[in-house]
Amino acid sequence: MNENGFKAFLRFSVKVIVAHTVTYFIFGLVMSNVFHYERLFQQDIIKDFMRPIDSPYVFAGPFLQPIRGLLFAIGLWPIRNFILGKKNGWLIVWNIFAMFGILSTPAAAPCSVEGVIYSKLPLWYHLIGLPEIMLQTLIFSLALVWWEKRQYQEGREAAERRATPLLSEIMKAVMTGCFAYVGYAIGGLLSAALAGIEVDMDAAAGDLKTQMMFVVAFVVNTIAVFFISRQWLKGKISIWLIFVLFWGIDAVVPLVYQLLVFGESSLPMVLLLGFFPAVIIAVSIYLNSRRRV
Repeated sequence: MNENGFKAFLRFSVKVIVAHTVTYFIFGLVMSNVFHYERLFQQDIIKDFMRPIDSPYVFAGPFLQPIRGLLFAIGLWPIRNFILGKKNGWLIVWNIFAMFGILSTPAAAPCSVEGVIYSKLPLWYHLIGLPEIMLQTLIFSLALVWWEKRQYQEGREAAERRATPLLSEIMKAVMTGCFAYVGYAIGGLLSAALAGIEVDMDAAAGDLKTQMMFVVAFVVNTIAVFFISRQWLKGKISIWLIFVLFWGIDAVVPLVYQLLVFGESSLPMVLLLGFFPAVIIAVSIYLNSRRRV
């Protein structure tokens, strides 16, 4: 692979890693609450197959997803041009994941035909896992192909993209806001560790008031990214100022929310909590938005 090809692969890998990690984190969080995974994993047979949800391995899982994202990038890279050359390239990617990665795996994995035949896992367990992995891979496929096509078809679809710049900017803002969600998770866990607080994963996952704080932060971040990234594109603001602005935003939002909902907050803790989302947002804006010259 020549230098230009290697750089293109790195850019593609970053997009795959980001799209996979964000969708994995969001759908895992949502579905674990909807289907109450903490209880399911304690059922007979299931508890001998799955680690409990409060296991350190389960906790570390979302943070190891960039490794899986890189493996996906390696697998998709040889057929990238074919996928992007098709009108419904996202459907090809999703079909690969659904057919080979979910329903017809070589091993007897949960949710697969082989798993139903050869494993002792009950049928309901196979079925209850399908919504999460099918929806996550669907949104991943849509997001990745849409993101990559913006550069791949720059010449052929320039006129079409100019006709809908607003939609493109909104999508970038939403994806950046989603990825910043992971930054809040990192900051929250680090804050708890520094404070000597043992995190109860079951209680945290079921605490609607706490979860809503991050939803509010996601909405605020998405709106702020939409407007501030425009100033970056016009060269009216530096990337360092963007970082400082979002550090302030991502500290003030939980501070105000905690004061209003819980009646108390800690300034040092919310400053730490907001640091990582600010880094992620600043880097995302820098990488994803090229200034007009």
